[in-house]
Amino acid sequence: MTIPAPSSFSFEPLFFALAVAGGYGYWRLAKTVERPSTLRACLFAFGLLLVAVPLNSPLETMAIHYLLLIHLLQNVMIADWAPPLLVLGLTPAMRADVARRGGRCFARVTRPRLVLPFWLIVWYGVHLPGFYDFALRHPLFLNVEHLLLLTAGLLFWWPVFSELPQHLSTALKLVYLGAAYVGSAFLSLALIFASSAFYGFYEAAPRLWGLSPEKDQNLGGILMNGEQMLV
Repeated sequence: MTIPAPSSFSFEPLFFALAVAGGYGYWRLAKTVERPSTLRACLFAFGLLLVAVPLNSPLETMAIHYLLLIHLLQNVMIADWAPPLLVLGLTPAMRADVARRGGRCFARVTRPRLVLPFWLIVWYGVHLPGFYDFALRHPLFLNVEHLLLLTAGLLFWWPVFSELPQHLSTALKLVYLGAAYVGSAFLSLALIFASSAFYGFYEAAPRLWGLSPEKDQNLGGILMNGEQMLV
């Protein structure tokens, strides 16, 4: 099989369609619930771009054919950057409407004591070598990986910015976010300090920029740890 050039565009219609559907849903909420400010609308639009662009660009080509570093960049864009922007892009009335439509089930799954462990399980689970290598070789499961990260991210950030079902104090939000950072940091630290590559797929992949599989993995861990601290 011929491997495409790193600058080639790859397309994942599922996530392009999700971004379009999200934009349409936002437009409906703006029409029927509350008109958002320009800032909120821009935040939401940027969040949608962070869902669609990483998987419909040369980033996807490099991630699935060349470098773990780029794959991890994709994952943090989908899991850590897009979700808070999407939630922040909703006005309080919009969030209340979404919570009302979700009912008791939505209220239950967005409780911090439930969503934090779920987020951690997803974060570690999709990065297990067995799952990661399998997903890279099977596009359907790669989509599952990205959908899990996006879903877990949205649920994780909902209690931070939403007023419902109960408002969290600033102190509790800091504890919640701090626990998430500390709990997730072991993965990035393992990637940073490992002397051997975790993922067989990338050991056999063509190299870019003179990066060995081990250095590629170390840099991916640094990226992951640094961005999570900033977020």
